[in-house]
Order: sequence, then structure tokens, then C-alpha cells
Amino acid sequence: MDLFDTRPPAIVLAALALTACGGGSDNSIAEDDADNVSRFSEQLMPAATETVYLNLETGAMVEESDDWHIAANRLNFKLNSGASGNGNVVGALAIPQDDFYDSNGDPDANVFTNATANSEEEHLLGILEEPGSWQEDAFASAFGSSDTWSQYDFATGVISEAEDVGYLVRSAEGNSYARMRVVDFNFPTREGQGIEGFTFEFDVQASGASGFSNTAITFTPPASYEGGDACFDFDSASVVDCETSEAWDVQVGFSGRDWYLKSNSGVSGNGSGGASDPMTWQELADTQSDPGVPQLYNTDSTGGVLTDNTWCAYNLTDQHKIWPNFRTFLIKADADDPESTVWALQIVGYYDQNGTSGKPTVRWLPVELQQAQE
Repeated sequence: MDLFDTRPPAIVLAALALTACGGGSDNSIAEDDADNVSRFSEQLMPAATETVYLNLETGAMVEESDDWHIAANRLNFKLNSGASGNGNVVGALAIPQDDFYDSNGDPDANVFTNATANSEEEHLLGILEEPGSWQEDAFASAFGSSDTWSQYDFATGVISEAEDVGYLVRSAEGNSYARMRVVDFNFPTREGQGIEGFTFEFDVQASGASGFSNTAITFTPPASYEGGDACFDFDSASVVDCETSEAWDVQVGFSGRDWYLKSNSGVSGNGSGGASDPMTWQELADTQSDPGVPQLYNTDSTGGVLTDNTWCAYNLTDQHKIWPNFRTFLIKADADDPESTVWALQIVGYYDQNGTSGKPTVRWLPVELQQAQE
């Protein structure tokens, strides 16, 4: 029922990538150390300042208007389908690399920092099974999936707030911040009148201020509210028009069967907004000011299998560095064509040979999938 990206709770992103593969700049054929030739293509994607597009068939970087299969913008990847593009490209997770995480789902720093492109190559080259389903891209909110901050009662059809959920939020201007708490949400879906009520609380750190205010402001439905979208500017502590205002920071609403929170960022707006991973109210209270880590703030985007299954981890050695988990993904060129090419793909680095970030390296090869054993 929701199309949003789901990410594990944390104040600092535990969902980023690595510099283990310094190399690749052009499409190339890589070999292993033995006489056996491991034939896969490899491409560094120069995605530090813009979205770049890759055709897996040709190995060429192309324009958005051309035929492309995957795209990257710094840490974020998307497929040419659904909310991300006009194509019909779909994906699936083939090798989840569960051993890179502990029983709580947190990254195992020892495993991450000892893994290399060579040590994880076997997963890319192994025998892979047909997935149970394929996934196209959809909208991904900076606030995560709707079931992160709300809950649905199947007996009554009412969607209400989840307990003890909050966020750090960056303003559309990018120079002010707020601690945001989800206090109340009431969406009786079976009545057909939209969202009936909501309350979000904000402790604002104004531009130039050293910390969050101890006086909360609230975002509640305006008098003219009809149950759909509503937008709030926490700098002015006022509800603003979602269509005409450039200053909105947080939007709440629903469309069709989906309900959402949005930030003025990425695909949702022209602003520099964003939101952290979900935090408890106590974690928020313990955070006295914006931590000064831009990577903490997610932005609204589109994504699918490459965002639902993070390909990396961040700051495992207290050096603000990104490490890949070498998950193997399946990418299918055309969801409707049973004879369509399928590639196995890994994201193996985030830096170029000079250590410049925002330049992820991917490697891939066409595969013949085996039928899954029952």
C-alpha cells in the first residue's frame, strides 16, 4: 500500500557506500588473477554534481533522452521505469549479503572493511536464480515509508500516528533546521473524506542560531483544509500554499491509495530540504542542534530495488567514509519481454582513483537465470 523507501532508524546514515575499488573510469573488461577470464563490464559513473545515465547493453554513458537502464546521482541509484523514467526496466535483489550485518540489522564494520571487490566477485559470477518478482521504481520520501511514521488499523480502516517517531528536518532554504515530532495523524480511509487531522511539532534552529528553540510550534490543518495536501514553512511557523509557495519545508497529504510526508527537495520541490532517518523523541531531545553533517539528510527521490536494499554503509571507522556491501542485483531490460536481457550488477565503489567522492563504480554482466528450486 505504500511506495516509499524504507530505511533503518538511525541519527547518522547507515546507508551509504565505499572506496574499495579505486579504479574504473571507462567501460572495460575485467579479469581475475588466474588464467580464468571473468568477463564483466565496469564503469565509473561521474555522478558528483548531476544525474548520469548508463546503458548496460552498450556500456556507454548516455543522455536522459537516450536509452538508459540505470542512473546515479551521488549515492542514489534508479532504474528507467515507473516514477524514475519512461522505460520498462525492473530489478531484483539476488545476493543480499546478510553477513555484512549483525542480528539487529546494523553494519558489521569488520566485515565491511575487510571486503574487497575481488573477494566479493564470486557472487557476481555465480549461478543466480529467477527472482520471485521484479520491481519497478516508485517515489521514495526523505521521511521513509509511510508505515515508518504511521500505522494502519485493518479493523477500522483508520491510519494513525506511530508512537515515538520524529526527524531532524532541513528547510527549503537549506540554512535552518528543526526537530520534528509526529504527534497526531487521523486518516479514516473508509469515510472517503481524506485526512481528517494531524499535528506535527517543530523545535526550530533558525538561520544563524546555535541550537534548537525550546518553544515548539505546531503544524495542524488550516481552516480551508479539505483532507488532501497541506504544506508548512517552519521558519515562519505558517501553513503555505503547496502550489505557489517555494518556501514550504514539509508537506503532508495523500493521493490514490498512498499517504505521505514530503520535503522540499529532490523530485518534490526546488528547495534544499531534507529529513534524517527516523529518531525517537528522546534521541531528538538529546540532539541540541543540527549535527552539521549534510549526509544525514535524505532528499525526496525515486527508487526501487536499488534504494530499498541499500548498497553501502557510512562512517564505520569514524572517517566519514563510504563502504559498499557488494550486494548483487538483477536488472532486466524489459519487464514485459520474457526474452529480455538480464544483467547481474554490483556497485563496488564510491570514489575515483584520486579519492573524489560521488563517482560510484558499477560492474555487470549478462546472465542466464536458473529456475528457483521449490
